[in-house]
Amino acid sequence: MRIRRLGRNFSFIVLPAICCAVSLYFGYNFFFGGRGLLAWRQTQDQLSVAKHDLAAVRSRREALAHRISLLDGKAIDPDLLEEVARGMLLQTRPDEVAVPREKR
Repeated sequence: MRIRRLGRNFSFIVLPAICCAVSLYFGYNFFFGGRGLLAWRQTQDQLSVAKHDLAAVRSRREALAHRISLLDGKAIDPDLLEEVARGMLLQTRPDEVAVPREKR
């Protein structure tokens, strides 16, 4: 009779203990796990930084695309041609001063 009572008490203790352990495991991973709330916040921060970088790269690309369109073989923009030629040859007029720029 004592064995039955011990087995019955054991089942009343083990089942809630297992449920609590599983709940604690999933609760911990919900907040602190690799894909939990804290990791989600860090991912959102990284995403906002990446979007900012993407916007900067896109604007730079558009500026370069516009500059390339000015160098079209059919109709070259005379001002751009003069700017590029003066920059490459460092030629100036007597009243001008040429200051070479660093290449980016």
